Amino acid sequence: MKIISGEKKGHKIFGPGPEEIRPMRHSVRKALFDILQNVIEGSRFLDLFAGTGGVGLEALSQGASHATFVDNLSESVKLVGKSIEKLGYQEVATLYEMEVSAALDKFESRDRRFDIIFLGPPYEKGLTTETLNQLKRTNVIRRWGIVGVEVFFKTDLNEAYGVLEKIDSREYGQSKLVIYRNKP
Repeated sequence: MKIISGEKKGHKIFGPGPEEIRPMRHSVRKALFDILQNVIEGSRFLDLFAGTGGVGLEALSQGASHATFVDNLSESVKLVGKSIEKLGYQEVATLYEMEVSAALDKFESRDRRFDIIFLGPPYEKGLTTETLNQLKRTNVIRRWGIVGVEVFFKTDLNEAYGVLEKIDSREYGQSKLVIYRNKP
């Protein structure tokens, strides 16, 4: 696995590791960052269900000011931590080993907000809808912030989750990217 573009273009990252970790395909990650290209610079990025951390690391390479990674698998957290260190992002990355729902509660209680949130949970476990429903009840996404979601292409998601309104949806093989914007 490699960083696609930005300051660390071509650098390898660690992964994929155990079977439970499903890294985002290169072509889908590229498509996501093509969509985000005008909003990534200087953003505070939250990578939920981080897996290998490829999405958050790509965000840093392309100019995000800070990336926070959350995953509940210790193997995943170790992979992300090794990649953060290898790429020299220790000063601009924060890594949590915890359940996503607990992390969102923690961020809300500490008034931590993000410009872009990405979630790519394991397919077929209901975690996408659960997380979007939790996000609509919290203040962790900034006004006009973006939430990107990767799901199995047959997954149906709502047009809106509270103030999160769908603004884009595209399929790439077995994956679908859905983009929401926080429209207060």
